Amino acid sequence: MKLVGTALALLAALSVAGCAAGSSTGEFEPHTADTLTVVTEPLPTQGFWEGEGDAPTGGAEYELANELAKRLGVDKVVVRTEDFSKIVAGDLGDADVALALITPTDERREVLDFTSPYLEAAPTLLVKGDREVADVQTAQELRWVVGANTTFVDIVDTVIRPDSPPVQIEDRAEEVRMVADGQADVAMFDLPAAAAIVEQEPGLSMAAQLSDSEPIAAALPKDSPNTEAVGSALRAMINDGSIDTITERWLGGPISDVEGSVPLLRTDNP
Repeated sequence: MKLVGTALALLAALSVAGCAAGSSTGEFEPHTADTLTVVTEPLPTQGFWEGEGDAPTGGAEYELANELAKRLGVDKVVVRTEDFSKIVAGDLGDADVALALITPTDERREVLDFTSPYLEAAPTLLVKGDREVADVQTAQELRWVVGANTTFVDIVDTVIRPDSPPVQIEDRAEEVRMVADGQADVAMFDLPAAAAIVEQEPGLSMAAQLSDSEPIAAALPKDSPNTEAVGSALRAMINDGSIDTITERWLGGPISDVEGSVPLLRTDNP
């Protein structure tokens, strides 16, 4: 896969979020012996999970899962896929951890545990061709499509406030197709995901990014005994540069490569 640029802010020392008192021992206790079972949304997620079905072939979060397994002392990684809405509703089945570009929210913390963030990324507007979206006023006039049950639904509703309600779709690939085919004018993705989509879909581009970024973290079943172990492993991977290496391998070089080239969406009156 050709490398692409990203805007990723790696967090070096954050405490574990969403860990229930007394539920974590620091020792990894897999659901299946000697196996890290990971759930993610249907493949592919460009740049993060490449492949088809339940057979990933690469990607940043796929490689992250394999490195995580090594640090947790297990030899195998099994990947399952599930609709994003079920994942964030806490339905992880027999999975030990979910890696699916998940942003922790208060509502999600009621049904899931979260580690410290391992990435931060700005919500970014994906458009067809070289369409310019300089300000919110312009964005309000566009036809929007957003991922159902993602934080982007609320962001579009409260920050953009489009003239027509956005179409909400569960399938990320369908969102991309709608923009590419002209059925929608714009979609919203995390900046690194948008950059990977643009790399694979040359007819699309990133028109603007929002000024506030969102954290991305690993999710675990509520009151999991493994939240501390997984969170500790991820913090170690941040501190020793492993996550930086993984994201650069799959998503690109320095932060400024993309952040500096994608304009900020103006929220004031032009």
